[in-house]
Amino acid sequence: MRFAQCMREHGVDVPDPGSGKTMRLGKGGDRTKVRGALKKCQSWLQVGGKMPDLKDPKIHDQYVKFAQCMREHGVDMKDPSPDGELQLPSGDLDSGKVQKAREACRGSLPGGGR
Repeated sequence: MRFAQCMREHGVDVPDPGSGKTMRLGKGGDRTKVRGALKKCQSWLQVGGKMPDLKDPKIHDQYVKFAQCMREHGVDMKDPSPDGELQLPSGDLDSGKVQKAREACRGSLPGGGR
């Protein structure tokens, strides 16, 4: 809840978790605003705000598998870039579909995505 509130405070309209509303991050192409808000709000994430080190080849490969799994479950998520940048899915996202895909795919992530 606090993560969503923080994102809104920094100009990114995201629904509260469990609201059933569709999540739309970066709609309109303002990825700079989204990235800035994510940086400011990451401490509210469930994993304590620690972002993965995607420059570590082992972790990078795990996130590539996660992205592939997400695509297999209907979420258009790009593989992380070789320089370690993780791109969030964009466009009109169905939060229920994203949540189901994440649950199905989190075993690909370090620590099971927890």
